[in-house]
Amino acid sequence: MHARSPLDAAQKHGRARVRAERLAAALVLLVGLAACAQFQGGQQLTPAPLPADAGTLSATPPRLVPTGTVVDGRVQQLGSDLGSLKGGVVDNAQEFRVVRAAMADQTARYQTLVGNVTARLQVGTTPGNPELIAQLNEAQGLLGQLDQNLSRLSGLSTRVASNASSAGFLQNSIRSAFRLSGGIDQDHRNLDALEDDTSRTIVTIDRLLNEITDDISRQSAAVASERRTIGSLGLAINSGRMFGAPLSQRIATSPALQPRPAPAAATRRPLVTIRFDRPDVAYRQPLYEAVSSALDRNPGVAFELVGIAPARGEPADQARAASEARRQAEGVARALVEMGLPSERVILSAATRRDVPATEVQVFIR
Repeated sequence: MHARSPLDAAQKHGRARVRAERLAAALVLLVGLAACAQFQGGQQLTPAPLPADAGTLSATPPRLVPTGTVVDGRVQQLGSDLGSLKGGVVDNAQEFRVVRAAMADQTARYQTLVGNVTARLQVGTTPGNPELIAQLNEAQGLLGQLDQNLSRLSGLSTRVASNASSAGFLQNSIRSAFRLSGGIDQDHRNLDALEDDTSRTIVTIDRLLNEITDDISRQSAAVASERRTIGSLGLAINSGRMFGAPLSQRIATSPALQPRPAPAAATRRPLVTIRFDRPDVAYRQPLYEAVSSALDRNPGVAFELVGIAPARGEPADQARAASEARRQAEGVARALVEMGLPSERVILSAATRRDVPATEVQVFIR
C-alpha cells in the first residue's frame, strides 16, 4: 500500500472543488432557463385578487330538495334564476380582475417610461432627442390603453348595476313565494336557502360595484393628470431640459376663480416680457419659473397675455406686425397649456405701442 503524497491530495481536492463549482453553475443555468421559459412569449400579467367576496361566490344555487308540490315548480324556477344571476356576477368579477391587472401592468410600464424620460431631462439632453420622443409616444400609447380599459370598466359597471337590479327583484320574488298555497315545510326550507344565498349575492354585488366605481373615479383622475404631465414632458423634450412639475399641481381647485378688473395698462407691471427680436427665442424656462412662482403665491390667479405690435411704418406693415403679435401670443398661450395651466386661466388681448422695436408678448397676473 502506497502512501498518498500531499500533492496528490491537493490535486484531488482541487478536482472536487471544480466539480462542485460546475454543478452549482449548472443549477443556476437550469433555474435561469426555467424562468425564461415561464415568461417566453411576452410578459405575463399577474391577476389581481377577485374583489370583495366574488372569489368565494359559487355560480350554482343552493341544493334544493324536490317535493313535487304545486309550489315546488316555482321554487325550482327561482333556484334556476339565482344560478343564472350568480354566474353573471362571477363572470363580471372575473372581467374586473382581468381589467384591473391589465391597468396595473400598463400603469407600471407607463411610470417606468416617464421616469426614464424625466431622469434624462434632469441631467440634460439634446433638444428634440428622438429617443425621448419615442419613449414619450409609447407612454402616450399606454395612456390610450388605460382610457380603453376605463371604458371597459364603465360598461362593466352598467352590467353589475343590472345584476343588482335583478338580485333585488329575485329577492322580492322569493319572499312572495312564501305566501303561495299548496306548499309544505320542505318548500319553505328551500325558499329559506334561496333567500339566504340571494342576500349574500346582493352583498357581493354591492361591494363589487363600489370597487368598480372607486377604480373608475381614481383612474380617471390619474389619467387626466398624467396627460398634463405628458404635455409638460413634451415641451421639456423640445427644449432638452426639465422645467419642473406641471403647473396644474400648483393650482387650487377648491375656491372658485374670481376675476378681478384689470388695472390700467400704464399702472400695471408685466410678470414676464418676451421680446421676439430674433428667431427661436428661448422663453419657456423663464416663463415657467415666473408663472410657477406666481401660482405658489396665489394658486387662484389667471394670466393675461398681451401681444404688442410696434405702431410704426405703413398701415400694411402695422397690420402684419399686429398679426404676428397675435400669433406669438397664441404660441405663448399654447406653451402655458402644455405646461399644465388650464386654458380657462389664460386670457389673450392685443395692443400697439410706438416705443417697442419688435413684437413682444407681455404676461400679466389677473
